[in-house]
Amino acid sequence: MYQTAKEIELQTREGQLRNRELELEREKHELQLQRSKAEVENYELRIERRKAEFKMEELNMNIDKAELQKKETELKEKIGKLEKMETEFQKNGADIIRLAISKKFRRGMEGTKEHELKQSRDINALQRCRYERYVYEQDLDEAEDRLAEFLDLETGLREIAQREICLRGQFAQDPTRLEEAFEATQKEYKRLEHEWWMIRDSFSGPLERGFELWRRNPKWYLHRVLREDCAGRGGCCGRDCGCCLERKLDWDRERAAGHCTVECGCCQNARGFDLSEDEKKKFSIRYAVSQDDERSLDLKDIRLKNLELKNLELQHVLSEEALKDTLMQYEFPDGEIAKYEQYTNEAEFTDYDSDDDDSGCPANQVEDPYYRRISQASIWGLVDGNFENPFDLIDERPTREPTWQLVAGQEENDSTMTESDY
Repeated sequence: MYQTAKEIELQTREGQLRNRELELEREKHELQLQRSKAEVENYELRIERRKAEFKMEELNMNIDKAELQKKETELKEKIGKLEKMETEFQKNGADIIRLAISKKFRRGMEGTKEHELKQSRDINALQRCRYERYVYEQDLDEAEDRLAEFLDLETGLREIAQREICLRGQFAQDPTRLEEAFEATQKEYKRLEHEWWMIRDSFSGPLERGFELWRRNPKWYLHRVLREDCAGRGGCCGRDCGCCLERKLDWDRERAAGHCTVECGCCQNARGFDLSEDEKKKFSIRYAVSQDDERSLDLKDIRLKNLELKNLELQHVLSEEALKDTLMQYEFPDGEIAKYEQYTNEAEFTDYDSDDDDSGCPANQVEDPYYRRISQASIWGLVDGNFENPFDLIDERPTREPTWQLVAGQEENDSTMTESDY
């Protein structure tokens, strides 16, 4: 009986052990299943990550492809430009090389002649270099030279400002008429100033640098050449009134700084009579070519106009009969009187009968020496044959030279001041 109970107990324990083994096997199997599931999930995660990488690589490939296509298009355009440049170089190679050299000078780069002159502080040589480069580039590019038109606009601005000064004195007691007159002059001044800026903004290269350097000095217009020209035209630089030195201009008339025009009230008082509008148009100096392609004046015109203007003054002092009797002895050298009579008595005389044909201003006309002289002094501060610093030629002393004869007495082939003239 005891043995039977023992066997039953053993059998029971064996059953329990077996169950335990089965449970362990089941747990082991479950752990294996969980591990396999985790491995599968990790594998799937790696697959998803790989897919994302593939998609990113595909996107990058598309971007690279687009960039390659863009570079291919740009390369084709460059090849087209190079082919065009090659064709152009075969046709105009020499001019292109000269233009490239010219642009190097135009930029004033280090190592160029202009840069070296700037470092040496030789202002005359620097401005002369810029002037020569400008003339060279104008010829090379066959560009239109608008400096004559630019100087004419400055003359127009001075005429308006000097007319306004006269109007102030004329209508000092009538503010209404003064305001009406100023309204008209203001419109005209703004129009001319706009045209002035349009041309000024077109300046580039050596012209812009030379102009900026010279005009940086607010007294640039007191250059000796311009002062002597003013005195020679009967302006205030030939008197001790000092109008050109200290002309009372409004703050918004700074572009009108300069010498006397046909509108100068002081010159009018000195003459003793007013000029009519037709006479003002006739004696007003203009350099640009007019719409009918005829140049406004040359040196002969200036001599003649100065003589005619002086003659007008004499006519207001003397009667016509007395003028005939005393003209040869009145202030004029015999040569000047003879020259004046030749011009006024010659019925068929034209501005260009000795040099040009009837077609107006010819294409190869030699530059007018008077215009060259004034433009060089106004734009660059230069004088042919003079090598002083341009700023040393600014003279604020009264000229006190005899008027009417400085310009009228010059010969056409002697239109430039040399170093000995100073």
